[in-house]
Amino acid sequence: MKKYEVTVTGVGELVKEFLGQKIIVLFNENAPLELQEISVLHTEGELLDDIKAGDRLSFGERVYTITAVGEVANKNMRRMGHTCLKFDGKTSPELPGDIHLSGEYPPEVNLGEKIIIEG
Repeated sequence: MKKYEVTVTGVGELVKEFLGQKIIVLFNENAPLELQEISVLHTEGELLDDIKAGDRLSFGERVYTITAVGEVANKNMRRMGHTCLKFDGKTSPELPGDIHLSGEYPPEVNLGEKIIIEG
């Protein structure tokens, strides 16, 4: 079941620095200006069901398994399309808004790519 689908519309100037730390910060296009430079911006989307460990997240053709979801990640995704994706495979979230994933880490994020979460 598809839970969430959005399209990448912007990549902040500092996103590459976060990519080097295996982190992607997501926000919808209404992100506060001070956070846009560190964020991957995307169209607004509706989260149809809570994100859970075991779900799959894809960036374009690259697919990852969600290994942990912080306690406020679903709330933040519904309100602002916001989360911190951490590509470290941890099974316990570091921070309440984090989503952890396993799989081959993406070297870049491209405009127009779809971000899809499926259960």
